[in-house]
Amino acid sequence: MKVKRIFAPDMRQAMKRVRDEIGPQAIIVSNHRIAGGVEVVAAHEDDFESAQSQFKHQHVVRRRREQQVQVLTTGSRKTLGSHLLEQEKQVARNSVIKAKSRSVSGYVNQQHSEHPELAKNQQIEDSYDDDLETILASLKKKKEGRSNISSIPSPAIEDELEDQSMVQAPKAANSDRQNNGNFAAGSQDDLIDSMQLEIAQLKQMLAGQLPGAYRAEETSASNALVVDKLEHRFEQIGLERVFAKKIKSQIDPGLDMGKAWRKSLAKLVESVPVIKYDFIERGGMIAFVGPTGVGKTTTIGKLAAKYVLEHGSSGVALVTTDSYRIAAHEQLKTFGRILDVPVRVVDENHSLAEVLDSLRNKKLVLIDTAGLGSSDAASQRQSFMLENVPVHLKKLLVLSCSAQKQVLDDAMDCYSPLGLNGCVLTKVDESGSMGAALTLVIERKLAVAYVSGGQKVPDDIHVAHQNDLVSRAVLTAQKSREREKIRRNASMQ
Repeated sequence: MKVKRIFAPDMRQAMKRVRDEIGPQAIIVSNHRIAGGVEVVAAHEDDFESAQSQFKHQHVVRRRREQQVQVLTTGSRKTLGSHLLEQEKQVARNSVIKAKSRSVSGYVNQQHSEHPELAKNQQIEDSYDDDLETILASLKKKKEGRSNISSIPSPAIEDELEDQSMVQAPKAANSDRQNNGNFAAGSQDDLIDSMQLEIAQLKQMLAGQLPGAYRAEETSASNALVVDKLEHRFEQIGLERVFAKKIKSQIDPGLDMGKAWRKSLAKLVESVPVIKYDFIERGGMIAFVGPTGVGKTTTIGKLAAKYVLEHGSSGVALVTTDSYRIAAHEQLKTFGRILDVPVRVVDENHSLAEVLDSLRNKKLVLIDTAGLGSSDAASQRQSFMLENVPVHLKKLLVLSCSAQKQVLDDAMDCYSPLGLNGCVLTKVDESGSMGAALTLVIERKLAVAYVSGGQKVPDDIHVAHQNDLVSRAVLTAQKSREREKIRRNASMQ
């Protein structure tokens, strides 16, 4: 029979040794607090019944021998009465163990059906000892208060104790008391009823102390620690708001930090909206809008060069509406001369509608606009012009990743009434964090068409991909922390 008696400093280490030495199907036969720790007797699930019977039998034999020695040495009425009380305590203890075993068995069966992973962690807590002592102490007081049950048990009781198990002892004692009078029998029945009532109460108290309770608390604390670490990492990236609103509630309990981090990044990837194709390949007339200095003109030059390298210069044209700044259109005309594509300027003599009508034969027309504030009168005229042009006009918002969150929000509020088809994220190479830009596109559900960083034309612009955006955000945050660490170390020297 695979039964082991295990000693350990605490119950958690004892349970670990039980699983290691017997296996995940181990059943706890008994457990006791001893000097310096706990003692646990465990057996394999298949041997539980026989191990429990053997343990009880050994315990009964040991108690019987102790009783015989005490009776032979003292022989007093008081000693015999205390022996009977000890026997009744043992009966109550056995009853509690049986009731607890039935309760635990039902609970474990239910947990196995609902959570198969818990089948490997069957345990029985030792928390009933103190409650049992309290119940038996109250029973002892009740028994001492009954003066009519003070007679010494007849030798027949001792004979039956020698021949029967402790579970049958109450029957023998009750039979003997029936011989001494109906009053004594009735009092004994009351005592048994009281014991059964208090045992039922004990079972209710044990309901909250079944196997898995401490494990659930430990798992909850571990989950909270993992969530805190993940929240700190997303805060370093600048995506703490996205984590709190979209990812935190989806973290599965029980995951270690590595798996939780990877799954959180996967959730982040899923939440980033992108245009899943090369926007300029489908052609049409595309206007690039956004604040001053975000890189609209450079983005148009890169996309025009990219298109010319793949399809030639005959099908593309460039247009600028920026007549507010001195020589604002000179950079775009420089791109036109290099790429050999026509460049048209919208001014007081040539409206946007007239210019676009003259370029109807072009497959791709890229329109550069002026970067104006929302309160500027010129901005309102430009918005009216873009909204009322008689041709179908696509609009992409250009956002700088190096801009602050408030600047990005203001740009979105200013240009969203135009009906945006997506956005371009620029200056990735100059940014210390992409968190603000990604937070904006995720919360406003503005799909990213292109990502641009650097001055190389047309190499430094790429079609946006979800994995690439998240990887860039994590890598940018890491580089920023490293630069900050170098600066701190340099300042300390």
